Amino acid sequence: MNQKQKSILIVTELYPNADNSFLGTFVVNQLQELRHYYHIVVIVPYAIGLREWMLNKKQKPIHLNNFTVYYIPQYPLMLLLLRTFKILDWPAVSYWNKKYIAPKILRLAKKLHDKYQFSLVHGHESYIGDEATIIGQILRIPSIVTIHGLYDYHKQGFGGKVMKRVVSNLNRADRLFAVSKIAATSYQQNGVNHEIDIVPNGIDERALKAMKPIPEKWQKIIKGKTVILTVGFFVKEKRFEQVIEAAAKLKEKYGGSFAILMIGRGELESRYKKLIKEKCLENHIYIVGQIPPNEMMSYYNACDFLVHPSIIESFSMACLEAASAGKPFICTSNIGLTEYITPNKEAFIIPPDNIEALTEKMDILLSSANLRKQMGEAGRETAQKFIWKNQIHQTLSIYEQLIQAK
Repeated sequence: MNQKQKSILIVTELYPNADNSFLGTFVVNQLQELRHYYHIVVIVPYAIGLREWMLNKKQKPIHLNNFTVYYIPQYPLMLLLLRTFKILDWPAVSYWNKKYIAPKILRLAKKLHDKYQFSLVHGHESYIGDEATIIGQILRIPSIVTIHGLYDYHKQGFGGKVMKRVVSNLNRADRLFAVSKIAATSYQQNGVNHEIDIVPNGIDERALKAMKPIPEKWQKIIKGKTVILTVGFFVKEKRFEQVIEAAAKLKEKYGGSFAILMIGRGELESRYKKLIKEKCLENHIYIVGQIPPNEMMSYYNACDFLVHPSIIESFSMACLEAASAGKPFICTSNIGLTEYITPNKEAFIIPPDNIEALTEKMDILLSSANLRKQMGEAGRETAQKFIWKNQIHQTLSIYEQLIQAK
């Protein structure tokens, strides 16, 4: 059978939508490579706001580049209201939403199977992606789930009742992937009795070739300066406030010779702005906001190094993207990507929540352009292994093993 005639069903919440253009871009990039071998159909449950529910606004299937994407609204109006008025906490909302959305995903999968005759179903991430195992059993096709995060982090967000169902679903899978050993181990220590294949996230080669200059506004600000980048949601786990604290100390030594661009958005933005003002760093640190995924490589290219002090991350696309642009980075030992790099070669790896170590490594990179170049070149070489066309063959091989076994 011609591989291109086969259809694969993808089930994931990690996928861009109208409200969040960069959600799950690593999933999209993998699918862009897989589309050369299969027809890809994607089911994406996504959260919509109260206004959209009132207007009964729905997204129609999107057909593009050998993809067909079906969006399903999740979190019914009653749950949104109960959460808004604090009658239910977030784990309770997550539990009832999962009970609500899982049958909807299954019904749509059955309907689409009649049309596409799927050869395999692949779920990405727990909470939604784990439902792929139920679909696989009902449709009698192989199922794979990729674990993208850490068990404890998911339990904190979704609650114990949800994670009990997630673990049960994962144990039904024909095969499990995880983006790092730390992610795999976190689930195996909490009830998942499967062997888990390590399949890291990858880089979209097209993005590396499509870099353009950043907007003139930012070019003027960073001209003649050493440029430091932070990238990610403004949430407590990222610890970006530590970068601000370190910058306050380094300002005494370097004056106005460096600039920090903070790319992202989130609940802590007002806190960061306040701290920047308190530390008199308005001419050193700039909050850029959210940047579309297809423009991000331009910012990596414009910087000198990335600082990523996150204390809990199963992989870190930000660090991998920086390396692919030939830029060194500083991250903590809690980052999954550290499994694939050599300390002090492509990056400095520091203990989590250690501002002294963070400040020291920032100081070293600020003081030596030659070291930045050396580490950046090493990072670029390592990142080549993560380009999807170079690493997709592991996934393709497992797909075909499962399909032929059925």
